[in-house]
Amino acid sequence: MSEIVFKSAFDAVRFALCYSSQQYGETPMAKRLRGESTGSGMGLVGLDGAGQAGQIRRELWELPELHLSVIVARAAPRDLPCSCGSACCSGHTPNLEWQAAIGWLTRASAAYCSGFSHYRVRRAIVEKAFGVKRNLEDIARDCDANVKTVSNHNAAVRRWIDGNKKSAVAAERVGVSDVAWSAVERRFAEIGLLEQGDVAA
Repeated sequence: MSEIVFKSAFDAVRFALCYSSQQYGETPMAKRLRGESTGSGMGLVGLDGAGQAGQIRRELWELPELHLSVIVARAAPRDLPCSCGSACCSGHTPNLEWQAAIGWLTRASAAYCSGFSHYRVRRAIVEKAFGVKRNLEDIARDCDANVKTVSNHNAAVRRWIDGNKKSAVAAERVGVSDVAWSAVERRFAEIGLLEQGDVAA
């Protein structure tokens, strides 16, 4: 199997999570006829691409569930293309893998929110932490919650995920996201998936 080397752990994970089992690779002859090199890069398709994606996924499955959820929430696409042809089709469908990771993190985040904890508020905050564009006022209105409660939950969840970079205590500056990505980068470097010199300490 051909091997590709990625610039970062994020690139490797994104490749694996975006790789479609429905991709069919061109033969080397077809590529040659188009004048395209059969060389490397992140264009592995067919069995080579599936093998590379499978190797990366196998490594991810070895992570604790918290770290796996953080990695998937950060790197997986929120939506996948859909070409079902139904009249109601918008051309995309929710990515169930991303949804499951967000759900796991939403449930786990309850331990970090004091007082009354609103599931829908926490879910919206977790989604916001992983790229969904929403402001806290909209979350409060949509969830029928107090803006101050939403703001407090947001601060607690963000500290848990991303750490508190302003804290004087070193352990508080690091969030679960930093820990998860550092572990993945080290492991991918060990098995030769990353370019040399890009490993997190």
